[in-house]
Amino acid sequence: MSQLLFDNLKSKTKITEEEFERFQKYLKTRRLEKNETLLRRGETAKYMAFVQEGVICTLSIDEKGEKHVIQIGLQNHWITDLFSLFAGEPSSYDIIAIETSEVILLSREAFEEACFEIPTLERFFRLLIQNGYVSTLKRISRIYSTSAEQRYLDLVTNNSEIIHQIPQHLVASYLGIKPQSLSRIRKQLMEKDF
Repeated sequence: MSQLLFDNLKSKTKITEEEFERFQKYLKTRRLEKNETLLRRGETAKYMAFVQEGVICTLSIDEKGEKHVIQIGLQNHWITDLFSLFAGEPSSYDIIAIETSEVILLSREAFEEACFEIPTLERFFRLLIQNGYVSTLKRISRIYSTSAEQRYLDLVTNNSEIIHQIPQHLVASYLGIKPQSLSRIRKQLMEKDF
């Protein structure tokens, strides 16, 4: 039993140990090496992934070949391309391991069966997706309505583990800025502290 996953489920629901035991038959574990792809652009997402260990990142690549970080899945987070998973459409994203990672996978079919068998899970995933949607809208709004420095400070305050666990060029992309801008912001903030 994955205590981390059990605690993650308990954070939003009152799932019992017995329900969690039944849920485990729907799950499988996969190890990803650094830079290994969980989902390639153009493929259809088959799984939701719970990050048991490591860091996973959802990337969009533009016509110039530049990578844009859409989502970061740290340990104890869920990650997938929900549209591709539920609509059965090809993904517009690549989902890759930023470092060696272990994920617990739940397929679309297993998701449906588990939610039917264990109604507590349906509530959990509804809340997970609902909160993820709200968080995404807030992030997009901040990109357009706050300065790059303020976005960086918000990230340091609210999600400092991102700063320490992913390369700075990906942090910059996640903030919607160029790596040079992030370096300049960090330098200016360090100078203010002295």
